[in-house]
Amino acid sequence: MVKQVIKFYADWCGPCTMYAPSFEKVKQELQSDKIEFVEINVENDPDNLSGEYKVRGIPHTVVVEEGVETKTASGRLSEKELKEFILN
Repeated sequence: MVKQVIKFYADWCGPCTMYAPSFEKVKQELQSDKIEFVEINVENDPDNLSGEYKVRGIPHTVVVEEGVETKTASGRLSEKELKEFILN
C-alpha cells in the first residue's frame, strides 16, 4: 500500500512559497516505496484533482491511502506538523 501526500499550491501564493521548503525537506526525509509525494499547481491541473479533493484554499495538503482521502489540511504546516500529519 502506497500512501500519497498531495500538496496543492500556486506559484503566486505567498503562503505556498513559504511552505515549499518545509514540504521539500519532509519529502526528502520520508519519500519511499510506501510514501509518495505529489505537488499540483492548481492553475495547471489538467486532471482537476483540486476539484476532486474540494480544494478551496491553498496551500492545501491531502493524504490518500488506497485511493481514499484520509486526511486534509489547509494552510502552511511546519516540518514537524507535516511529519505528524503524514505519519499519525
